[in-house]
Amino acid sequence: MIMTAPILSIITICRNEPFITDTCDSIIGQTNQNFEWIIIDGASTDGTLEKLAQYKHRANVFISEADNGIFSAQNKGARHARGKYLLFMNGGDTIYDKNTIDKVMPYLETDAECVFYGDTYCRFNAPEKCFVKTYPDILDKDFFLGATIGHQSAFIHRNLIEKYGPYREDFKIVSDKEKWLKYLDAGVMFRHMAFPCARFRMDGVSSTPSERLKAEDKRLLAEYFSISTLQNSDLPYLQELFQND
Repeated sequence: MIMTAPILSIITICRNEPFITDTCDSIIGQTNQNFEWIIIDGASTDGTLEKLAQYKHRANVFISEADNGIFSAQNKGARHARGKYLLFMNGGDTIYDKNTIDKVMPYLETDAECVFYGDTYCRFNAPEKCFVKTYPDILDKDFFLGATIGHQSAFIHRNLIEKYGPYREDFKIVSDKEKWLKYLDAGVMFRHMAFPCARFRMDGVSSTPSERLKAEDKRLLAEYFSISTLQNSDLPYLQELFQND
């Protein structure tokens, strides 16, 4: 077990996750193990706990209890974290390859109080559809009108959670995007690492179009942008959301 405060805390949340062993194997398989690992399970009932049992020896914190959803669990994990930076590698997603944390560590060892974000490998069931999603080196709020960065590829300075508050639990899907917008409004630095850091399953709740996702995104965007900006945008997605307002 790591006794001194680590540079990085990896937080894994899950509930009834069929691919949890993929996530866990990608974490314990890292060539650089200088991180603490926090597992927050939402009282799984499908065999996930039995799968997790084989990884308890590596977890610094292991909790299984009912919670109020994804961001409730993430907030719980953040409260237990001691690392300077936090990475949310949740059930179903995986770290890109065994050398990823080793590549990221030199960035995290700087004194910057920021968000370091890498690119994301988007994984589909059909291999020919898979691709690496790259992000711009410079982010501004307008980028988030029709896109976002990969939460599982972002390393967040823990001081930012303490300064600007936990994940909002009134959002069940887009609370990570709300964080990025809040940080940008506050002048927080975002620094791009131009290599993939995670593999993201494209059949998850935040990547699968739904009326619930659209409703949350509409409410979020209305909080951070003027209605005129949203109504006059030439982005088809925004036109769909705001054309009748």
